[in-house]
Amino acid sequence: MDNTPSPEFKELVRKAELFGLYKNTELQEAHRKILASANRDKRLLNTKEINTLCEKSHCNPEKLEELQRRLPQLIHEAKEALIRKIPDITKPGGSLYPKERAEACWRDCFHLARISIYGTAAGNTNITDKQGLQAVQELYKKLKVPIDALTLCLKELQENCKEIYSEGNESTDLKLLDGCFNHLVEKMESIK
Repeated sequence: MDNTPSPEFKELVRKAELFGLYKNTELQEAHRKILASANRDKRLLNTKEINTLCEKSHCNPEKLEELQRRLPQLIHEAKEALIRKIPDITKPGGSLYPKERAEACWRDCFHLARISIYGTAAGNTNITDKQGLQAVQELYKKLKVPIDALTLCLKELQENCKEIYSEGNESTDLKLLDGCFNHLVEKMESIK
């Protein structure tokens, strides 16, 4: 059996770009370049990039750096919470079985958190690209991605990320971060 992806599938994968904030012409060109570069490399922002973006958004760059540093642990905690809620999800017959499928979900959580951090740093919660989102939705349907599990994990991750702001007085930052996560949850739930 040939498992080579079809040209149509490859094209769908190419178009499946969820993040679109870097295309927003209302942002400064330097900020769009930072966001485009980080997103192209699928990486978190470096200190200089965070500081540059936060100059305009007035977010606390130290809190965003702390959030990025703690992100692997926060994702792990969200994963554990999801498994506690749905214990059979990673077992045979579960929607996150086999292990590779579960790992793809955790990677997606990282990327969704990553672009939420971008939006928070840039001061904009409308972080998705309409055409790219349509391709993501089609791709997720074709791959039978367990949207319910991904959304649950994303909501857990959102709550975990809020803890970083619970000690400070960054209500605007928290509102932005929450807005980015809520935007993504809404877009994920529209796939069902």
